[in-house]
Amino acid sequence: MKTILSLFALVLLCSQAVSFAHAHQDNLPGGWRARDPQEFMKDSHNQEILEKAKQQFITQASQANEISSTQLTVQDVKRISTQVVSGLNIRFEVDLVDVNGKVYDVTLVVWSQPWVNSVKLTEYSIN
Repeated sequence: MKTILSLFALVLLCSQAVSFAHAHQDNLPGGWRARDPQEFMKDSHNQEILEKAKQQFITQASQANEISSTQLTVQDVKRISTQVVSGLNIRFEVDLVDVNGKVYDVTLVVWSQPWVNSVKLTEYSIN
């Protein structure tokens, strides 16, 4: 009987830990954390990271014939999330607009290592 109660307590404890982790996944080490776009973009360093990511996106997407213009400006920063790694992964969900007014809904994932002045676009999608 004691073994059954101990096993039940262990199962209950594990299920609570999983439920807690799922409910608080933004705060897990290594997990993605949502950021307030307006607050995040107040920092000039973050503005510079987005600009570098945009330029890398333009180069890669135009070479793949996925965009029709290489002159894109950021119209709206909709969502930002970050993940601490060996540096910082930043996921920007933005609207980019070309000179003709065509809007691209784009997700850019950037790996930034400020101590070596490195910003690399690791992934992008045009939604």
